[in-house]
Amino acid sequence: MTGPLELELLGVPVRIEASDAELRARLAAVYARSRGEPAEHPLVARLARMPRGYRIEVDMREERLEHDETEAVRALNHELLQALMRVCPAHYFVHAAVVVWKGDAIVLPGLSRAGKSTLALALLLEGARYLSDELLAYTRAGRAEPLPRALKIRDECAGYFPELAGRFVGRGEGRFLTFDALPAEVVAPSTPVGAIVVPRWVAGARNRPEPISRGEALLALAAASLNFGTHRELSLDWLAELAGERTTFALEWSEPRAASRALLAELER
Repeated sequence: MTGPLELELLGVPVRIEASDAELRARLAAVYARSRGEPAEHPLVARLARMPRGYRIEVDMREERLEHDETEAVRALNHELLQALMRVCPAHYFVHAAVVVWKGDAIVLPGLSRAGKSTLALALLLEGARYLSDELLAYTRAGRAEPLPRALKIRDECAGYFPELAGRFVGRGEGRFLTFDALPAEVVAPSTPVGAIVVPRWVAGARNRPEPISRGEALLALAAASLNFGTHRELSLDWLAELAGERTTFALEWSEPRAASRALLAELER
């Protein structure tokens, strides 16, 4: 048994235990920018190689079994996020990628396959900084908190970034770009939200952001909310506050580099 990974995620001490060095290395690559100190009562996640698959155990979550290593790593990441949401009631969570540009967080809400992670990576390559590619953790202080897990980039999207060929690990839903492929200071601290940009991949799209109403942005945030039931009647207040006076766009894209440049240019106006 190799030593555990000691992390801090959203201020919560987390310990990830892996049954062998290979699994530990995979998980260390995913959480390389979330290192923390050992704590007395951490949230514990375990990934164990079994004779016929992999066992995933995360505090407060049901045990899972997976047959494939890539799926097992993906499952542990998912279960850990679900557990974090339970122990962080002071946050509102939205399925979104979040990057920082010139002191403001850009929130890209949406469900799976909207292109959030792909656009986030394109924005990072243009000089933005990183908070998350999957989860907006929003506080009532109006700030987005960092959750620096390695970016998940599907196989079909890796081709947009030929200069990063060979820097990805895993495949399919478990394909990540490791942090050593990005600048050392790419992860940003807690940042106020400045813009809500609703992405959607569309073949042949113009790759240009189009202004939308705050009501449209609010609907997109509500559709991508992950703990609406937890906050119940306060959820709409949280989301309306998040949409607030922010700049709001829709962004249909077919080429992420062009779309990211157009978005940043629009935000500069």
